[in-house]
Amino acid sequence: MIEMANKQMVYQAIKSIADNLCKEDKTYLRADLAFELKKYGIASDSSEVSKLVFDAYRFFHNDGNISIAFVSNNSRTTLVAEYQLNDSLEQGNKEEALKIAETELTLSSSALEQLKEQVEQNLSLVLAKGTSKMADVVMGTNGVKNVRSKASAMFDKYTRMVEAYHYAEDSVRGNIEDFTSLRSDMGMVYRDYAMKLIDIYGDSIKMVQPDLFDFKRIEWLDVDEMLKYVELEYNKLSEKCAALMGEISDNFRASLQTSLLAYKSASNGNKSLGLAMAGLAMLDHYMDASERTNRLKTDLSVFQTSVKHDATRIKADMGRLMVICKTLNDVVIPKANVFMRYGEKLMASDLKAMLDTLYADEAVRPLEEKRRELLQRLKTLDMEMNDHLQNIDVYTSLINDITSTLESKRASYMDAKEKKPSKPFFLVNWLTFGTANKNYYRNYAEWNDNCFPLIREYESYQVDLKLDKDELASHREEQTRIKNEYAKLSNELNKVSDTLRSKIVCSDELKLKMLKHLRDMVVMLKLGREIMESKIDEKWVHTVDIPNFKETAKLPADVEQNLSQFTAMLADNIHADERMAKNMLDGVAAYTNDRKRIEGNAAQNQPAEYSAEDLATATDAMEQSLQRGIALFDSFVQLKAQQLNGKLASAAYDKELKKHADEFRREIAKIDHKSAYLREVFKRINLAGSEDERKQAMSLLSDLSGYSLSEQEFADFMNGKKQIEL
Repeated sequence: MIEMANKQMVYQAIKSIADNLCKEDKTYLRADLAFELKKYGIASDSSEVSKLVFDAYRFFHNDGNISIAFVSNNSRTTLVAEYQLNDSLEQGNKEEALKIAETELTLSSSALEQLKEQVEQNLSLVLAKGTSKMADVVMGTNGVKNVRSKASAMFDKYTRMVEAYHYAEDSVRGNIEDFTSLRSDMGMVYRDYAMKLIDIYGDSIKMVQPDLFDFKRIEWLDVDEMLKYVELEYNKLSEKCAALMGEISDNFRASLQTSLLAYKSASNGNKSLGLAMAGLAMLDHYMDASERTNRLKTDLSVFQTSVKHDATRIKADMGRLMVICKTLNDVVIPKANVFMRYGEKLMASDLKAMLDTLYADEAVRPLEEKRRELLQRLKTLDMEMNDHLQNIDVYTSLINDITSTLESKRASYMDAKEKKPSKPFFLVNWLTFGTANKNYYRNYAEWNDNCFPLIREYESYQVDLKLDKDELASHREEQTRIKNEYAKLSNELNKVSDTLRSKIVCSDELKLKMLKHLRDMVVMLKLGREIMESKIDEKWVHTVDIPNFKETAKLPADVEQNLSQFTAMLADNIHADERMAKNMLDGVAAYTNDRKRIEGNAAQNQPAEYSAEDLATATDAMEQSLQRGIALFDSFVQLKAQQLNGKLASAAYDKELKKHADEFRREIAKIDHKSAYLREVFKRINLAGSEDERKQAMSLLSDLSGYSLSEQEFADFMNGKKQIEL
């Protein structure tokens, strides 16, 4: 800890840093601030930094800049907001601490509702529509633009869904952190009063070390990794859309020009042939555009199925988070609230007169005060340990993410470094009259624009990786140090307690006076241990697994194979011939004559005659159009097959989701039932007219989990036949 004289200097430094950060619209991680404060005696990043920030915030009358400039190492919340609960506990303001915890629980419930809304939106993305302009319809690009519009809407909503999941996760994590802080405070109360009972009854009372649940075991979906994959697929689809739109537009202009040339080239000969060739050229363009658009729509259908899988996973995991949230919100925190509000007061009122007598001796009182001091130090160490464990989790995750990113970019990074041009030898430059240098600077400028940003980004990641590894090592060192110090203080606490008990003289009269309070004390301490040992059921610890039905829920392989064989058969067996070509040309001639007759320009009808070259030209063009039409039909069949596969997969995802949703619904019903019972108990506790009534009501909380001292157990203890475990 820093010296008291330096604290105001540290507060001023924190304010100056905060003011500068806010001017630039930036924030510091706690580790960044710890580095800046090294000159003031801050050895490393720890909860001490959070406390200094909060104290500085209060010192400068709840300074707004300090409240927003510094964030936790996981960037989830500000240091001021994060430390509020711990500050309330340190100041002994338990009511305020409980209000903060309850507020966090309300926020987490709101976050889960927002997540549910975002997921519902994402599951209905098939309703997204694009817009078309007449020019797009004429050129044949309207279908591509619709695909791009749908993909963009899908990705936008998917991104918002990921953000909502982060918000929900952060809120639940915050509630867990709040409960672990409350749990540390309850642990001190439990240990303190258990030791007092042991002081009175000796080995007839046994204090049990609470089996605390490790909330860090709770898993979370890696939605950022999911988003990376979806973004990659979205970018591929967007690039295809952009490229295809350009190609279709170019093909439209080329086909239009070809049509005009074909018509003009035949204007002095057979005009029917020219008109037919012009029409076939434009038909080829539209069929080609439609075929390629169908392929693109197939890719979009695959993308939609992938998003459906992710949305189903997140929605199912949201149900799991809801179970965790309701467990904390409706059962665990309310019980902790009641215990902290009334439990210690009831135990203190029962013991106060007797403890004053028990510790009245001048040789005993300093030992009892020393024991309370050691308990407080152990509580502080416990909170510091929680902080380091949380940051170990944060930096382990960051290191894994950065390592994965570096591995994915390594090949591009090495390629960019190899492409860096080398400055030519001065003789080469001299012999080329300066051309070599000009080429070098031009190439270097191009390399600097295209490759250097990647190199700078990659090497920045390398620096971040080293810094994060250093921070991880620092937190692990502190974890080891605190663990050793905790064991040392625990041993010292045991020695002080043994010494204290050796000096205590507890009369039989005092023990008899205490017996009438013993049952209530035991029930209260067992209740406290029960609340501290609150845990999340093992089946809710792990993320929900949703199978990927993209490959399993689809049309039978022989159906898709038969469809492909059918289109292949069409391509092999349907061909254009001279008879078809002549019929087409006759049809064009008849249509032309009909138009002239309507316009009053009809000439004498003469049978059309076509040269062998005309028929060959028309036959080749028709053959090309026929094959193009078959390819279009094949793309349509493949699109419909993929869309049907998507519907089959979607139905499978819905069925899987329903299975999990039903399970969550049953679990939530159990929690609601337990919560309804607790609310009735809380009502009795709050409205109790006397301490005895309140104790009786509090004992019902213990009965809820089977914790109560039966009449037989109490009788056996009084007869010296039973050791009571707290």
